[in-house]
Amino acid sequence: MKNIFLITLLLLIYNVDAQQEYQSLLWKISGNNLTKDSYLYGTMHVSSKVAFRLDDVFYESLNKSEIIALESDPSKWMENSYDLLNTSMSYYSGGSYYNKDFYSSLFKLPFPEKLTIRTAIRLDNSLVNGYLYRKQRGSDNFEEETYLDMFIYQAGKKHNKRVIGLEDFNESRSLVTKASYNMMKKPQDKWLRKLYEEKPMYAFIEDAYRSRNLDLLDSIGVASNTEHFRQYMLYKRNENMVNVLDSVMQKQSVFSGVGAAHLPGKKGVIELLRNKGYIVTPLTSKRTPYGKAQKKELEIIFTEPYLKLEATPDDFLSIKSFEKLRELNLFNQKYYIATDMANGGYLAITRINTFDYLNAKKKIELKDIDNLLYEDVPGKIIEKKVLTNPYPGIGIINKTKKGDFQKYHIYKTPLEIVIIKLGGKKEYAINHADEIFNSIVFKTKATTLVDFTPNFGKYSVKLPENYIAEGFGVAGKNTIQAYDDNGFYFLEEVPIHEVTFIEEDKFEAVYIHKAFYDDLKLEKEKGKLMKSNYSTYQSLAILDTLTDKKVMLRSIVKDEIYYLMGYVGKDTVAATSYFDSFKFKNILYKKEFKQVKDTALHFSVLTNVKQPFPTNLYRSGVAKKPYEHLTKHTRYNSKTNESIFVTRNKYHDFKMVENIDSLWSQIDKKYDYQFALSHKEKSKKDDVYTYSFFLKDSLSSKQIRVKNVLKKGVLFELRTLEDSISTTSKFVENFYNTFTPLDTLLGRDVFENKVTDYFKALKSKDSIADNAEYLIKYEEADVDTMIALLNNFEFPKDKKSAKEALIYEFSDLKSEKTASFLKRMYQKSYSDPKTQINILETLIAKRDIESYKLILSLLEEDFPIGSYSMNNIFLLSKEKDSLQLKRKLFPELLKYSSIQEYKQPVYGLLAQLKDSSIIKPRVYKKFKDQIFNDAKIELKRSLMKDHQSYGNNTLLSNYVNLLYPFREDKNIARFYIKLLESNNIEALSDYYVLLKTKGETIPKKLENKTLNDIENLSVLIHKLKKKNLLPQVFKTEKFQLKYAQSELFSSVYGDYDEDKISFLKKEELILNNKSLDVYFFKVKDNDGYSNSKAEWLYYIAFKKDKKIISVEPYFTFDTKNSSLKGTKSEDELIKEALDKIRYKDRKRLQGASNNYNY
Repeated sequence: MKNIFLITLLLLIYNVDAQQEYQSLLWKISGNNLTKDSYLYGTMHVSSKVAFRLDDVFYESLNKSEIIALESDPSKWMENSYDLLNTSMSYYSGGSYYNKDFYSSLFKLPFPEKLTIRTAIRLDNSLVNGYLYRKQRGSDNFEEETYLDMFIYQAGKKHNKRVIGLEDFNESRSLVTKASYNMMKKPQDKWLRKLYEEKPMYAFIEDAYRSRNLDLLDSIGVASNTEHFRQYMLYKRNENMVNVLDSVMQKQSVFSGVGAAHLPGKKGVIELLRNKGYIVTPLTSKRTPYGKAQKKELEIIFTEPYLKLEATPDDFLSIKSFEKLRELNLFNQKYYIATDMANGGYLAITRINTFDYLNAKKKIELKDIDNLLYEDVPGKIIEKKVLTNPYPGIGIINKTKKGDFQKYHIYKTPLEIVIIKLGGKKEYAINHADEIFNSIVFKTKATTLVDFTPNFGKYSVKLPENYIAEGFGVAGKNTIQAYDDNGFYFLEEVPIHEVTFIEEDKFEAVYIHKAFYDDLKLEKEKGKLMKSNYSTYQSLAILDTLTDKKVMLRSIVKDEIYYLMGYVGKDTVAATSYFDSFKFKNILYKKEFKQVKDTALHFSVLTNVKQPFPTNLYRSGVAKKPYEHLTKHTRYNSKTNESIFVTRNKYHDFKMVENIDSLWSQIDKKYDYQFALSHKEKSKKDDVYTYSFFLKDSLSSKQIRVKNVLKKGVLFELRTLEDSISTTSKFVENFYNTFTPLDTLLGRDVFENKVTDYFKALKSKDSIADNAEYLIKYEEADVDTMIALLNNFEFPKDKKSAKEALIYEFSDLKSEKTASFLKRMYQKSYSDPKTQINILETLIAKRDIESYKLILSLLEEDFPIGSYSMNNIFLLSKEKDSLQLKRKLFPELLKYSSIQEYKQPVYGLLAQLKDSSIIKPRVYKKFKDQIFNDAKIELKRSLMKDHQSYGNNTLLSNYVNLLYPFREDKNIARFYIKLLESNNIEALSDYYVLLKTKGETIPKKLENKTLNDIENLSVLIHKLKKKNLLPQVFKTEKFQLKYAQSELFSSVYGDYDEDKISFLKKEELILNNKSLDVYFFKVKDNDGYSNSKAEWLYYIAFKKDKKIISVEPYFTFDTKNSSLKGTKSEDELIKEALDKIRYKDRKRLQGASNNYNY
């Protein structure tokens, strides 16, 4: 049956009747007043041979055409994608995640491994392959020398035809990204899933392409991709391409090659051309020797490349190149690629920082590279020679097994290893090597100092003229290095675009040095904070004691930029002169400020940067519905290392806000626990509300500039980090002052009353009401409507939470109708205890005497019971005034304490009122016997359970507390004797505290189970501290050690026997002039993977005052995360532990996430 089904499906798909409209890859375009025919070909963007089954008519049509049109012009790819490539390839990303190595990773100057250099020699960069060849590793024998689109491009260029792109690069990229938000159907169509059981997807696509069956290709796309994906990936792009074709074909004949999937279907390129009046007909022919000869001729033709002297951005190296040398930064390397697209040739330059001046013992010399060239150079080395001018190096000519020649020059400068490679097909590299390699010019040894200023201004510094620089072409980390006879110099400019908190400036200025030295395993000799407007710190460390070579550093913390200047050498005067030459300057903006419309977040703004590349907004792959809440983020980065974060919150369409002051107040609350808010400015223009302010911290000159803009149902928030000393930059000022929401996808006004619409949606089961119950704000005027809905509408099971939320809203409404309605509803809900409990909670939340009287009245009439949790029903608020009101519930409420569901809430509240001295024991004295009986039962339960893991730990404690005033009663006295049999540490500790409070004798058995039991000790000490009853023994060092162990392991004693834990050592730590004691313990355990024993380091720290530690720990490390049998020594682990404690409150060293790094 399965085979019959598949055959039927295949017949349906492959049938060749009239319904099969698109049975060719090549199409002739005529008519519509064209004087010459044009052609359309469906390509595959791969080098696989299946894409090259080209008929004679393909070459004939190609030769007839005057213009070649592809989806995009390959010669513009590097230019158009440069910013995106440099952002994605950069090893510095701005610190999206924090950990103990955060500062080290930002400022370290990493030494290259030999493998890094070998890889740079051995492999072509993936960009070269992506641009020119698109080869798949291991498939070379089944591929052509390039992919079909590039083949068409090269055919055009070799015959001097003009090549154009049919799409705007940025618009196409944006559409493709939008398409990726929601790509695949879930599930895919059933017929396709059945086919995939027989053969993988790529095989069907290749079959369709091989047989020129665009109908099948289109059917696969419809069955597998969402309409959203096809809309953006195909239809909109098809319209754009057809519009360009339409304008060009009227003047010259065009051969256009676009992805085959774009051709078929009602919204495909073929039908869109027909809709414009063109006649589009399929072309097919046989494959004869003519076609093979044409292909071979195209492959052997080489055009003369255009070469021009170009320089790297820092002018350190100049060379004749096919195009501008654009710098890409990748893992401590600078990479430049220039392509000769027409001939398939390329020039690749790799510059790898060595930082030899910091790492003399591990220098990589040319001889090390030379020894491995036999292994690392592809194919056979034909020629190798020594280079001497201007730097030592190696020259190589090699021939690959495919017969392609390549040429290398590898240089070793005092700062870098430079690899220059020329590659191409056959003799291409030999033919052009001399002109290119003979043009190489380097900067050489410096004789003078020059003022270095980035092309955007910002600062200047005096450096030797042979400096090298990297990173200045894009936003991110910038580094400068130089050297002269006095030593080596470096400067790192590191942006940290953090807009969620502000760290202390002085701390960071100092800690950067520690991180840098730690990475080099150096000890700081001395350091001091300098007098400056910005936190500045200077330090010195000895790099080599034999030669007295030093490392001197100076750090400056300003706004979002951190500067680290360094000198390596013996001349401290030269170092100081270098440091003092650093001066801040005004920022220079080379690009004109223009209005930019952000089509992803829907706003316009005056800026000098492009709209950022949109990211995937729907990580789940499912697009949000128009009425749902949707948050989008973007980030505008300037090459000046300024960054503005924009968040767009489109509220749910049912979101209601009482008034604008209420909204601004919510925003204040979001920040005022962490920052000081200043310079608040609120305004309204037409229907746009604006609220601007600064977030500040007293320990920093930095400030976060915030602007909130509300329009209808959308709230925008802008954030950027500035310094409070200098004036706001033009980039920020223009952005903030011109930011304007567009009238696009604004949703419903948050100030609009939506109660009626919400109720309608509930009743009609409209999905817009799902999870919207807490978005609605009710007023007194809505009470009648609310009552009507609750009286007349039967809430389905999946809307019970909406019903509960609606009932609870009555707690904030003062209408006189509220009490009577809630009473009637309670009475009608006899069989619905959840609703009755909901009503009781609502009345409790009202916090007035009349509501509390009504509660007692309702309970007298009918009390809800059941499995629904009631433990906290009477403890919704613990404020003093609320407790005073709840006093009115007693003693009447105790009538229900005999019911199991009411024991915990009633006794819990009563114990709380007693502890707060709001209720005296005489109030509940007449219920003493009932409490006593319940206590005996609960004690019996505890004795039946192991240790303290049984049921409810707090209920027995409540009984201990409530019965204590009546302990003279002989039966109750007997209860306390029996209590000592229990292992409920909470109840035992409470009993201990009660006895201690009254100055009564502590039974020895009780003492042994609490004060003398290391597992339970910490619980007791916390309770004693709360009552200011700490024992004198707590002051002794021995007891403090015991307490430290108890506190540290209180949560893991079930996993470890006491004999597996041993005390290791105690360290004293001075922190902010305060003393801390840190206790280290060793825990033995199986490693989890074998039977061998593992040992783990655990530790706990306490603040100390006059040799007495505090009860509350300052820091606790109680996880199996630090192995004493790992690669690090015990001393190293303890040093790391002390640093972890020392920097406990330093967010960037504790592993927190920076959620604003988009």
